[in-house]
Amino acid sequence: MKIYFLVFDIFGMGGTVRTVLNVTNYLAQSGYDIEIISVFRYRESPFFEIDPRIKIQVLHDVVNRKTDNIGFKSTIVKKLSKMKSRLIHPDDEAYDFFSLLTDMKMFNAIKEITSGILVTTRPSFNIFASKYRNKGVYIIGQEHLNFAIYPERMKNSILKHYKNLDYLATLTNDDTEDYKRLLEANSKKVKVKKITNSIPKLQGVTSSLESKTIIAAGRLAPQKGFDLLIEAFKIVHPKFPDWKLRIYGYGREKNNLQAMIEDNKLYNHAILMGPTQHIETELLNASIYALSSRFEGFGMVIVEAMQCGVPVVSFDCPKGPSEIISNNVDGILVEDGNVEEFAKALMELMGNPEKRKQFGKKAVENVKQYEIENIGKIWRDTIDEISQRSGL
Repeated sequence: MKIYFLVFDIFGMGGTVRTVLNVTNYLAQSGYDIEIISVFRYRESPFFEIDPRIKIQVLHDVVNRKTDNIGFKSTIVKKLSKMKSRLIHPDDEAYDFFSLLTDMKMFNAIKEITSGILVTTRPSFNIFASKYRNKGVYIIGQEHLNFAIYPERMKNSILKHYKNLDYLATLTNDDTEDYKRLLEANSKKVKVKKITNSIPKLQGVTSSLESKTIIAAGRLAPQKGFDLLIEAFKIVHPKFPDWKLRIYGYGREKNNLQAMIEDNKLYNHAILMGPTQHIETELLNASIYALSSRFEGFGMVIVEAMQCGVPVVSFDCPKGPSEIISNNVDGILVEDGNVEEFAKALMELMGNPEKRKQFGKKAVENVKQYEIENIGKIWRDTIDEISQRSGL
């Protein structure tokens, strides 16, 4: 049974790409026939490693497209590319990237799939696939965020269309219960199943926790709350002037965050590092990971930090962190949005190397449940369930 994954841009960076590749690389190595359908391609080479056994189909190649073509076909393509999408939900945060041209390409691609499993990786793709997939194609929709954070139009579309999925893969216990309550009562078809994000198997190397470095990573977007982190570090800095804050990632908030750093005279202490392909290397050179998000679907980077033996200070935001972190055992959970308490938690670990090491050791033990061998088994069991249902 062939397995397809529909993603925004498999060549890019970010948590969804990383987790999709953890799973697809594992399945390819386990002998499954895997194809990734990438709607876009904005990079010449992939940010993360892709197993060569995986087939990649790119629908809209922004890198290699020819923009100087003249002719009727080229004119039509340009017109379609400027027209708003009709098939992607308007509340998708990346809606402006899509167009009538990408609609056509996505529709044609999904209609070419006549059997097997299609895994969709964002709400608008889940909705799209539930409406247009061919009979005989099984859909596993992935839900990376909790229902409550969506706008009303998206909530209504989720309730209307998710019930036509075969499986909905959720990331946390709370989300699993919420979606079971919302969907399974109104549909005999969809099965809601918790399948968390995964990490590669631990290589046995952990941080010494001696570097006076706090690290954070993610899209420079309001969701990630890096403005709150800089506010907390402003409180911390006078008492621990020899510590540094390094924030990895890129995004639309870069200029605003840089202005905050300069206005608070934190330059040379709080540093926007840009994106990195090797977050694990940076974690091994850090002593604390700070997660300041306003909301999270899961918090993949929490797991990666803990795997490297780095204790995490995190807002207890909805909904992932509290499921991963055991408060005052392997990290610290802070009241959601409380910047002063966040600063106190950072200073608690900054000033206590023994507690950092105690938490770090426990963190390594507690995140083994998220290693790909364990999460991969859930994927394989789900694929086997579908194979049995389809008689293949």
